[in-house]
Amino acid sequence: MAIASTNTDINIDLNKNKFTNDVGVVRDVNSVRQSLINIILTIPGEKPFNRGFGTRIEDSLFDNFVYSDSINTQMEIRKTVEAYEPRIEIEDVYISDVPFYEGSVLGGMESNARATVSDSNQLYVYISYFLVKGTSNVAVQDAIQIGVKKVR
Repeated sequence: MAIASTNTDINIDLNKNKFTNDVGVVRDVNSVRQSLINIILTIPGEKPFNRGFGTRIEDSLFDNFVYSDSINTQMEIRKTVEAYEPRIEIEDVYISDVPFYEGSVLGGMESNARATVSDSNQLYVYISYFLVKGTSNVAVQDAIQIGVKKVR
């Protein structure tokens, strides 16, 4: 079943559409993914006239990763995304120092992800969510993994 496109944003790279010579657009899932990346990687206070926009994930980049300490950051990400991205309903948020793979976050456990060697220069945010489409209440499940470099 095809779902009509209801979510459209300007491409953050400002790529030019070669047919219309206008700024390119992203739609639906890609639009939401672009928005999530923007919300998570923006530092609070960085956006003029909206000082509460963004997360403080940058503050945890220079600390040693401890899963129990990341719970506050996970809650902050969940709260901020719920406030600034009404098109989705968050299912889960995970933060780790190793990349997530299919099946590594089942049931909220990260045991499979821990089997890989940690890349100490990155922190990974995994968000699983439902994209609610229009008034028909048809939801599409999606997930995004964002890698944040610890070294600038």
